Amino acid sequence: MSVTDDPRTKQLKKFEKLPEEWRQNQLGAKTPELYQEITKTAINAVQQDLARELDPDLAALKEQVKTAQEPYTQGKKTNNLKISFLVDVLKGRGENVPDIDSFLSAAAKKVLEEQSPIPAHMKQI
Repeated sequence: MSVTDDPRTKQLKKFEKLPEEWRQNQLGAKTPELYQEITKTAINAVQQDLARELDPDLAALKEQVKTAQEPYTQGKKTNNLKISFLVDVLKGRGENVPDIDSFLSAAAKKVLEEQSPIPAHMKQI
């Protein structure tokens, strides 16, 4: 395991996102003060979650996004169901068929290749 894979090192790296002064203050605090800070921070987190849930502007935007995504969401569900059906038919015929993710992965690769700015005759070089 390399140093960068060490979970403790990763955790300490995350802590660098917190203000240095705040971290230093907490390192110097007494144990009861740390528990108070945890409680205060937890209350703040819950209040933020509640505020987000009750934010009418955010709720309206979420509804707009949901409405805008509906054709894509429904299309994806339908396409996945079609692939599942066809895979089931092929398996019923005794075919050794890969799973849906394999088909979707291959399709994504093909789409990316088709959209590549590199001309087709240059891809073979």
